[in-house]
Amino acid sequence: MNKSILHSAITAAMVISITACSSGGSDVAGIGGSGITSSGTITGFGSVYVNGVKYDTSSSTITIDDNPGIESDLAVGMRVTVNGTLIDDSNGTATSISFNDDLEGPVSNIQTLNIDTTRTMTVLGRQVVIDSTTTSFDVTGILAGTPFDFDLIANTDHVEISGFLDSNNVMKATRVELKAQPFDINSVVEIKGTIEAVNTTLQTFTLEGAASTTINYAGATIDDSLPSGVAIGAFVEAKGLCTDASCATVNASKVESGLDDFSDNDDVEVEGIITDLTDQNIFEVNGIPVDATNASERIPASINLVLNKEVEVEGTIINGTLIASKVKDESEDTKIAATVSNPSFSADSFQVTPVDGQPPITIKIEKSTEVEDEFDIITNPDNVIINLSTGDYVSVEGYDGGSGTVIASEIKREAQDDVIMQGIITAGTALAGSVTVLGVTIPFDGDTEFENENDAPFPNADAFFD
Repeated sequence: MNKSILHSAITAAMVISITACSSGGSDVAGIGGSGITSSGTITGFGSVYVNGVKYDTSSSTITIDDNPGIESDLAVGMRVTVNGTLIDDSNGTATSISFNDDLEGPVSNIQTLNIDTTRTMTVLGRQVVIDSTTTSFDVTGILAGTPFDFDLIANTDHVEISGFLDSNNVMKATRVELKAQPFDINSVVEIKGTIEAVNTTLQTFTLEGAASTTINYAGATIDDSLPSGVAIGAFVEAKGLCTDASCATVNASKVESGLDDFSDNDDVEVEGIITDLTDQNIFEVNGIPVDATNASERIPASINLVLNKEVEVEGTIINGTLIASKVKDESEDTKIAATVSNPSFSADSFQVTPVDGQPPITIKIEKSTEVEDEFDIITNPDNVIINLSTGDYVSVEGYDGGSGTVIASEIKREAQDDVIMQGIITAGTALAGSVTVLGVTIPFDGDTEFENENDAPFPNADAFFD
């Protein structure tokens, strides 16, 4: 049995993550019924689900890395751009769906942050974070059927990654696809980022957060999407071939803008990470300036915007700035992984019981809740309740709704694994020998390990609670 691990984040409140062995609407204020450009990750099929909206794809064109594709080329976790029309707050029709990976190349320097949930690795000099509960893993092509997941990813694997860069230029992966084992230097690699330094004599540049990889653009096509060409501060995508297996240098064949393709007066939905923050109204998401001064919806109403928080923003592009009508928290402030104990608690809720003998936690489903099924057996994604059974293992991300309730932003049914709880401590002391999170009391003893937000150990419970 794994020992319990308690994590604390000493901010305005203490946040705790506990791992142990197991025994809303999506209203688009002001733009409903109109054309929409939506940038976010795919969370389900039966049509395509992006940012909580089910898009009919029967008449859409699909593009994969600038080449024609079909719907079966798409996968959960891919970060895509959907152009289409919203019918209501949760349904739309897609005219086009385009996917372009955010990073591709050989894996190196795999490190374990939390043995159960989090690992880091390096691809083309870029640090990547993968999570066992939020990152999707896939295998395609000639390797289809090869075992590949959070535990099996290895150095020298050739992978394609979708994800979001944070304010430190670290990529949080939403999807990792295995392309080859091991990496072949004749394979094309890709990387996105902000140009940090340029050597015009050698015609090379480096990117913020990936300075150990040099991009040689001497033989590259510089796309018209970069009107100022290769310049410091430009957010670019470069693709080409590595000069050797280390990929310390990439000879680029093409350099183009890596930003989402939005135009003035576009109505948009953007999922991403806050990469710059002035205050609660002025910030950036995926490098896109946002002004939420007049946002009519904030979900939850008490949302506190901070650097690297995951959000969904809806509104209209005006003079290059997204004027927000809605800002929604998409972060992992609350996380649960446990088995279903009451699958039909109500029409829009079910219950999980993480700890035997303790109260169940009610999972509340909203129209915007994103649903994923690792086994592809959810027959009706619009009504996940009728597809759940007692004993199903699910992972849930969302925010604390109070009174033992979690408002789910994402629900995933998957293979049985450890019980995970993450939330704010509402009771507990070293002397009591227990902590209470989301209304559930979890005991600890002398063998329990305590860690801080950087996974550094506390010597004992007294130090943790101090």
